[in-house]
Amino acid sequence: MFSLTIVFGPSSTAWTLMFKTEESSQNCVTIIGSDNATSMTVLADDFGQKCTLRTSEIHGWMIENLEQSKLARIEMELHAVRTKLKANEIADADPMIRQARARQQGGGMPMLQPMGAIPGLQNGRFPS
Repeated sequence: MFSLTIVFGPSSTAWTLMFKTEESSQNCVTIIGSDNATSMTVLADDFGQKCTLRTSEIHGWMIENLEQSKLARIEMELHAVRTKLKANEIADADPMIRQARARQQGGGMPMLQPMGAIPGLQNGRFPS
């Protein structure tokens, strides 16, 4: 699957057309990039989208292989997770950060805890 993003117009509007093959996306690029392209060009993708645009106002276009883009995004997410894990590892080794985390998690000075239940004592009385 391939997408063709065309940027055009005074406000740099972007439209994306979708194609099943790289060849069909390349055919649209050939149409908008040809010297004999008319001032208004009609393009259609493989999924029923049709657009008409002025070729003189096209600023640029990009063909994207969506299967490869998916893998690239996955790699970026994995990189972000690895970076976070490495940052945590370095932070755990830093004494100042370790101390601050301990304080945040209530690991500061110990507080007195109430005594636990005394075996055999129920509601303040010994069983009869």
